[in-house]
Amino acid sequence: MIKLSNGKSDKDRISFYTSDNCATAIRHPNGEITIEFEKENVYAREVIRAIFRIFGIPLIIKAFVILPLIESNKIGIVWYLIPTFLYVIYANREIINLRKSGGIECLRNHGAEHKVYAAYNSLKRIPTVEETKRFSRISRLCGVTIYSAFITTQLIGFIVYVQKGFIIPEIILFIIPIFCHPFFPFNFLGKIAQFFTTSEPEKSNIELAIAALSALERKEILLNSLTDIIREILKN
Repeated sequence: MIKLSNGKSDKDRISFYTSDNCATAIRHPNGEITIEFEKENVYAREVIRAIFRIFGIPLIIKAFVILPLIESNKIGIVWYLIPTFLYVIYANREIINLRKSGGIECLRNHGAEHKVYAAYNSLKRIPTVEETKRFSRISRLCGVTIYSAFITTQLIGFIVYVQKGFIIPEIILFIIPIFCHPFFPFNFLGKIAQFFTTSEPEKSNIELAIAALSALERKEILLNSLTDIIREILKN
C-alpha cells in the first residue's frame, strides 16, 4: 500500500498523488482509458501557493488594517468578519465554476475519486468497483474543507472577541485550519458543500479512478524496489 496525499478530478480525468508522483487516468471519447504520469507533485505546490494567496492575504489585511481600526472604534466589530465573507465568496465561486464547467461527469468523477480514496485507505489495497460503492463520496479530506476550516476559525475568533474581548492572533487563525481541516467541526461546512461538488458515480467513473490509483501504486512499488536494489548494490 502507498501513502496517498491527495486527488484531483475533471470531466474526463482523475488523478491521484503521493508526495513525489502523480498518475492521471484519462477517458477518451471512444471510451479508451490512458495513463499519464508526472514526476513530482505539482498539484500540492499549487495548493500551498493558493492557501497563502487566497487565505493569507485577507488575514494580513485584517491584522494590520481592520483590527487596529476596530480597536480604535473607527469601524464596527462586524468588519472582523471581512475575511469570512471573502472565503464564502471564494468557496461559492469554486462550486459554481465546478458545476458549470465540469458538468455532471466531473461531479461523478469527483465522487468516484473520494470513494476510491476512502476504500483504498480502509482496505489497504486496490478496491474493486463493488467494494468502492460501499464508501461515501463525502470526504473529510476534500479541498473544500480548507475553505470550511478557515470560515469556522474566523467565526470562532469573532465569538471569542465579542464574548471575551480577546483577539486571537491571525497567525493562529491561519495555522489551525491548515492542520485541522480534516476534523469536525472545521470540516463540517466542507462536507455539506460536497453534496454540491460531487455526485454519486457510475461504474465507469469508479473504473477511471481505480485505473489512476492502480497505475500510481505500480509506479511507486517499482520505484521503491529499484531504490532498494540500488541501496543494496551501494552497500556491497
